[in-house]
Amino acid sequence: MFFKLLKFVILSRFSKQLLAVMLLLLVWALFISSETGSSSGALYYYYGPAFMTFFLILPIMSGGIAVLKSDRDFLFTLPVKRSDMAISLFIVQLLSFGLIIIYVVAYSFSSLKSVFAYALIDFIALVLTVTSLGPVSYSFKTIWRILLAVALALWSLSAFLGFPFSPAAIYSGHPLYAAVASTVLAAVTVPLAFRSLSRVDLDLMKTFTRFSSGNVRHVRRFSGMTPMHALFAENYFTVEVSGRMNSIGGGGSYRSGRFKLTNGVAVTTIVAAVYYYLFTFKLNFPLHTEEIAIMILSFYSVIFILFFTMGVLGNERLWLGFMTRNPARYLRDLLMAKSLSMATLLVPLAIANFLIAYHGDEQALNFGLFLMVVIPSLMIIVVYMSAFLYPFQIKEELSMPGQFNLRQMGTLLPALPAWFLIAISFAALEAGMGLLALIITIATSVGVSGLAIGLIYNKSIGRKVIDRLVAAGFV
Repeated sequence: MFFKLLKFVILSRFSKQLLAVMLLLLVWALFISSETGSSSGALYYYYGPAFMTFFLILPIMSGGIAVLKSDRDFLFTLPVKRSDMAISLFIVQLLSFGLIIIYVVAYSFSSLKSVFAYALIDFIALVLTVTSLGPVSYSFKTIWRILLAVALALWSLSAFLGFPFSPAAIYSGHPLYAAVASTVLAAVTVPLAFRSLSRVDLDLMKTFTRFSSGNVRHVRRFSGMTPMHALFAENYFTVEVSGRMNSIGGGGSYRSGRFKLTNGVAVTTIVAAVYYYLFTFKLNFPLHTEEIAIMILSFYSVIFILFFTMGVLGNERLWLGFMTRNPARYLRDLLMAKSLSMATLLVPLAIANFLIAYHGDEQALNFGLFLMVVIPSLMIIVVYMSAFLYPFQIKEELSMPGQFNLRQMGTLLPALPAWFLIAISFAALEAGMGLLALIITIATSVGVSGLAIGLIYNKSIGRKVIDRLVAAGFV
């Protein structure tokens, strides 16, 4: 009975084709980790903790648990053991979140061969922890989710300060202490996850009640505004960040939050000032490790795009927005407002990088251009890609909108060339060809922004996007 339940739970959430691709990616990651040379220790010193931190934050700040609306109507009403249900849902969580850390961080195993046993313990514990954090935190209030994410991020990043009892200290020369820290973390989070998954139906109802009974704090008024002014007032001056269960491009349990652009710019200005101070005056990096750190930040920034694009179309209501004006023109203005809002949000960080470049760090100049031009443009391209490949409208936040499949992974395709060009630019700098690296970045900026502008001003493509949304059941 348990294996039938497990099969049903897995296949109701993942297509067989996607499961096959996930298995191939896992085998490939493990193969590469065993074959890659260990000459990039400085890279992994930044790469490892940076991505470990990201994966500890991701399940907390995104959707949480892989539960479908049909589960509440059917699965949770079946006379099955709660323990079997919890184990099945935990395995789905493992497929959704836990394996992603192996896909990415396993490449660093080449630099950990001398401490392989400790690294294996550390990674297994981290996989279990990342799997558990979603079920543990999905019913928390937003402030508690933020505090938990910040605490885990600081704990992981403390490896840079030489703190040995950090899960990421495996990269800073403390393998035993890192394995102990991650094992303790898993020993705490895994039982809590099973406890949460064994009563998931009750927690879902409590969470749903809390979210649906909140009061509206601020009423937006658009009287007296032109259509363009109203659209920009809603989509430029208000920044929306969305998180979906499963980070491989699929839909899922969904959370969305908004903040004023002015508040966001104030935060990014403070972050930019700290960033500039650390990279210019405080940190004494060995040769080339400044560029390595900035390259890692570049990869992070592309991931950052996904959280700004998830709700652009998913939160739209066709009858309310698209039908008030020419639909293709509304789509163009909507994406332009969103893109300019992101560009404004990132301007302080771009300026900080230009100032760092003035002090002699060539990679910072490339990163500044990347932040100010490539990322806002890439956002538009990702939205169009997701509209054609897998458009879905968010109609209920606490449940996954559907099964994960291969087409959803296509929404990541625009990010792949960007990551590739980041790596090429970094390689050119490492080879002492700073001018070539700058040319690559400028060419990337021109190409990506040109493609984005071409998309939003092409009325034919805009109408096709609207047709795709209508065919997908948008209302």
